[in-house]
Amino acid sequence: DYEKIITRFSPNPNGYLHIGHVKAFRLNERYTRQHSGKLLLRFDDTNPNAVDNAFYKIIKDNLDWMEIKFDEISYASKYLPSIYEITKKMLIDNYLYICECEPDIIRTNRLKKQECEHRDTVNTDETIEKFFSSADLSNIIIRFKGDMKSDNSAMRDPTMMRIIKTPHPKTATKHWVWPTYDLAAPIIDCLQEVSHVLRSKEFELRNELYNEITKIVFDQGKIKTRPSLINFSRVLMKGSPTSKSVINTLIENGQIKDWNDPRLVTISALRRRGFVVEGINNFVDSLGLSKSESSPSLELVASFNRKARDKTDKRYFFVKDPIKLKITNVPKKSVTLKHHPTENLGSRTIMISDEFWVSEADLRNSSEGEVIRLMDLFNIKIQKKTKMIIESDFDSEKPLDRIRKIHWVTADGIPFKLRVPNNDEFSINSDGSFQFKNESDKTYNGFAENSCQSLQVGDLIQFNRIGFCRIDSPNLAILSHK
Repeated sequence: DYEKIITRFSPNPNGYLHIGHVKAFRLNERYTRQHSGKLLLRFDDTNPNAVDNAFYKIIKDNLDWMEIKFDEISYASKYLPSIYEITKKMLIDNYLYICECEPDIIRTNRLKKQECEHRDTVNTDETIEKFFSSADLSNIIIRFKGDMKSDNSAMRDPTMMRIIKTPHPKTATKHWVWPTYDLAAPIIDCLQEVSHVLRSKEFELRNELYNEITKIVFDQGKIKTRPSLINFSRVLMKGSPTSKSVINTLIENGQIKDWNDPRLVTISALRRRGFVVEGINNFVDSLGLSKSESSPSLELVASFNRKARDKTDKRYFFVKDPIKLKITNVPKKSVTLKHHPTENLGSRTIMISDEFWVSEADLRNSSEGEVIRLMDLFNIKIQKKTKMIIESDFDSEKPLDRIRKIHWVTADGIPFKLRVPNNDEFSINSDGSFQFKNESDKTYNGFAENSCQSLQVGDLIQFNRIGFCRIDSPNLAILSHK
């Protein structure tokens, strides 16, 4: 029994958080709040070669945007003195050993389930202190004395500590002996009195090792209770990789510019594309604690996001690939249109002349003499068609049944671009690598109604008949989804 429920979310500051991380911290948060417990944010920063100082802030900003409230923020790197103390005792008690084998020898032995020559060496105070005090022993590691015959490869004497001389963003060159995640996580969980560790299924093979280490720490008399492990399935999105190595490869190959590319499912990319906290959370919460793996499409996330945004997004007109429409006998000089069909989001008045912009695709198959309705305006009869100009006459004001309705922008509309990410356009190469197709990211030219001049970067809007969008830069919107 635990005196208090304590959980932790422990991101590694070596990359961006993605939608899979949202599931992890949502599950931790909900479980903790249900039991009036304590939620910890702990940066898992015990590999100086991987940690990037910029990611501490990026991760914190992402979590702030997601409105996750932590009771305490800590850093694994600050626990090194305590980890050293516990590790030295584990060496004396023969749970660990100092190994001098070359990396390829270690790999071969683990593959063949063979013990190495250093495994039965007696650890003395002198040899232990030498490891912790000499930065010259860079080829020496500390390994867990597990079971080299185990079918679980995680138990075949995994590395627990190694020497890394790279300066650390938080501790500079103060330390050079660094624990692996497999050692640091269970020890710090014990020291922070974490009661439940909720982590994804990819760690399942490491559960046995985790529990062995927490038992050792418990037997050392350092803690009163041991953490309980709970595994859940990962979120693997169809058409958008979450793996850091895959994303880095896409960046190196020039397929994407950075981690904010709107085709990605990093929190920064989702935010940029126009996914909102409520939509993301509701999607993730729908997945629950299930351990069965699935690869939902971004359209499923979009269905939750649509509900979250539908009543708050103002509607505007935009036409892509525009051509000129001329109308004779226009009966009115202005029209006032509501920003939302049912919600009170205000309105705008649009000045009308005899020239409009319409989408080429909307009138491509129209014929001379056909009557078409300009949405929320009036009906026109097409008189003459050329490649760039449609000439027409005003026909009537009252809506007619069974005629085509098209969108329009008045002649004073502003040039506007629409970027359209499409996560269905990807391929898996013969070597298993992920690749976005060229069609996965297109930008269209068009015109938006004049009132769009007042839109600010970050504004969430809906272009009628096109979809939900977010203003990414002046006169450029990204299509969130339809």
